[in-house]
Amino acid sequence: MIKFENVTKTYGKHKVVDCIDLQVRQGEFMVLIGPSGCGKTTTLKMINRLVEPTSGRILVRDMNIMEMNQVMLRREIGYVIQ
Repeated sequence: MIKFENVTKTYGKHKVVDCIDLQVRQGEFMVLIGPSGCGKTTTLKMINRLVEPTSGRILVRDMNIMEMNQVMLRREIGYVIQ
């Protein structure tokens, strides 16, 4: 399970992801669709900490990703960008 709780990402004054609340249950497939620059890639990169959220929490199997070892987290997650 992957869960976003009020997740935001900003770069300086630019808010690129704004207050996402989302849950993907085990066994589900999820697709993010939207126009260029809307935050799809940033959102996916936050799951495995290639980009760290500015605020909010991301949970993988009920564990906060910010408290997990980055290498171990990345070894357990597969995803496709574009």
